[in-house]
Amino acid sequence: MATSDQQLCQDLFQLLDQVKLQLLHLAEAQGLTSTQLFAIYSIDHHGELAMHQAAEILHCDASNITGIVDRLVMQNLVERRERPLDRRTKILVLTDKGRRIVQSVKDALPDRLGCAFITSSERITLHTIIQKLCR
Repeated sequence: MATSDQQLCQDLFQLLDQVKLQLLHLAEAQGLTSTQLFAIYSIDHHGELAMHQAAEILHCDASNITGIVDRLVMQNLVERRERPLDRRTKILVLTDKGRRIVQSVKDALPDRLGCAFITSSERITLHTIIQKLCR
């Protein structure tokens, strides 16, 4: 049975909804919003982020990122540091607590998303397809 481009896009939206729902549940379990979780996940992924980079990744205005980061700093999940060569630029790095939360989410996601229900060869195929679509 052939799958149309429209059906494939509908399936991708369904998957996106499921991923967002599971991330929301995992964020709430940590006392975070999904935006805060995505922020610390992004910092973990990049190692560190400048404030303006975090705003771009989260698709928000610079004034919004300040509030998000302020709350993460107050929860001891993120530290703001000055960039050595340009003290005007603030760099965001995770604290140990922030790294532990990101790791717990990474550990929980495969189970939450049902990754155990696909075979090894399906995982390889899905990974290849996702990488191709993200280029």
